[in-house]
Amino acid sequence: MTRDWARLGQRLKAARAAREIPQQDLAETIGVKRGALHNIERGEFRKVTPTVIAYAREVGWAEGSIERVLDGGDPVEREISPVGNEPTEHAGESAGEREAPSDLSLLVQQSLKEGPLVDARVAEVTTSAGRLKATIVIRGEEGAPMDELLAALRKLKIDVEVDE
Repeated sequence: MTRDWARLGQRLKAARAAREIPQQDLAETIGVKRGALHNIERGEFRKVTPTVIAYAREVGWAEGSIERVLDGGDPVEREISPVGNEPTEHAGESAGEREAPSDLSLLVQQSLKEGPLVDARVAEVTTSAGRLKATIVIRGEEGAPMDELLAALRKLKIDVEVDE
């Protein structure tokens, strides 16, 4: 079965419109540029990214709705709790409300907010001394072709230095 990315984009756009959320406001809330949402709404993507997940959450979709829509079904609205009409899933933790940990450098905190999200990963290594986690957030430049961004990323080498 082929996944219908254009259908997902149309359904997300319709959900945003039904909630009367301007595209620019939603982009700011989830920390991306408006062009990234435009691409999602036109179905110009081929994988579920943190941006797509945040979009779905902001328009009230429950977890699993993205996969349902891609497979031809309908999204499920998040349940509303009886107290305060707040969504029961992750109340108060929309993607736009999260802040970078304060122990990150200001340069890193700022870069986490810039450009459309290309991908994000967490790599974990277990050693005899314990576990090490690396969080990798990849943001591109607005309007840059994805294939060029990915080609540049493949060439990237990271040197790690530790202050002792």
